[in-house]
Amino acid sequence: MTNLTPDRILDVRALPGTRETIAYKDGGLFPVLALSNDGTVVAALRGGAGHNGREGRIEVVRSFDDGLSWTPPNVVADSEDDDRNPAFGISADGTLILLYHRQHYYDGYGNYDGNTRTRGRKPVVILATRSFDSGISWEEPYPLSLDSLPTGSPFGKIVALADSTLLAPIYSAQEYEDHLSPAKNDNAYLARSRDDGRTWGDVSLIAPNMNETALIALPGGDLLAVLRGADSAQALHSARSHDGGRSWTVPVQITQASRHPADLVLLSNGNILLTYGNRTPPHRIEGRVSRDRGRTWLDLLLTFSGHLYGYTSEESRRTDLGYPSSVVHSTGAGARGITMYYYNPSMRHANVGWQRAGNPLYQHQDYYAIAVTWQEDQLIAAVEDALSEQ
Repeated sequence: MTNLTPDRILDVRALPGTRETIAYKDGGLFPVLALSNDGTVVAALRGGAGHNGREGRIEVVRSFDDGLSWTPPNVVADSEDDDRNPAFGISADGTLILLYHRQHYYDGYGNYDGNTRTRGRKPVVILATRSFDSGISWEEPYPLSLDSLPTGSPFGKIVALADSTLLAPIYSAQEYEDHLSPAKNDNAYLARSRDDGRTWGDVSLIAPNMNETALIALPGGDLLAVLRGADSAQALHSARSHDGGRSWTVPVQITQASRHPADLVLLSNGNILLTYGNRTPPHRIEGRVSRDRGRTWLDLLLTFSGHLYGYTSEESRRTDLGYPSSVVHSTGAGARGITMYYYNPSMRHANVGWQRAGNPLYQHQDYYAIAVTWQEDQLIAAVEDALSEQ
């Protein structure tokens, strides 16, 4: 049984080997990290716009020193529409694989409108590109032909199975509901590639009424998924697969409401680190650890940030935060973990919903991507020490 409200807190930033770095200023939303074969940490993320906006583009930033410094952003995809929501990972051959979607849900004034249909075009197009040189150069992005999954949004880590099959999480494919799911909300799916990420298909359902999904392939062949609920609570739920993602256990809630989306990374001692954004006070990046392959989570809350709500102000404010992603780079000098997240510290409420005029959600200014670098051995020891104090 997992305690949804752990009493004990471990601030990872207080560990002696932890550092915080601004990886991207005025952008850097929805980061997903991958570790290339030469040890370069590569983050695929969003620039050019805020949470919404046609000006949004897909970019990468890279680090050669395990997250302590980062290159300027390199544009990967920038069309006349909204390029967003990366799914990112590395194949067994060392190819960096990037899926994303191009969104046409905007009216003639640039306002987001989920009911908009552009004549002659799908409302969302899934695209792919690859890099063979650790993220320096990229193929020209190309649309994927997924007849069984005509729309949807990739997002999260692409993972590789032992037989080199790649799995990519994709959610909210409404045209696909009648085939695999009766749900009328978002649904969480997997798409597969067996040719180093060039083509994708063979789609299967993870769970109905779920969307953004964190995947991890565990030693021995099991898959663990942590999914964001598509209901009003938007808590995280976990599910397991023993057959390469063909069938899944019924999702079980593992966090309170408004904790999302998730990321998963395997530590050297076999533990799993889960991180997510807490969208309620105190508005921060949090984590949990599992010792039993994700079946339960320790009664200890990890924090990777301070309070992100922003500045003291008498007027109504909101915050935009979350989407942490982590990798662990093992070297002869030990292993360093890198966790990246984004936030905008203090945003005025827009006067009218999703209208662009005066809406800070459309503006890239004041968004930040933060990289928290930590020593894996210190984190593991701190968790053990905290648990021994019971």
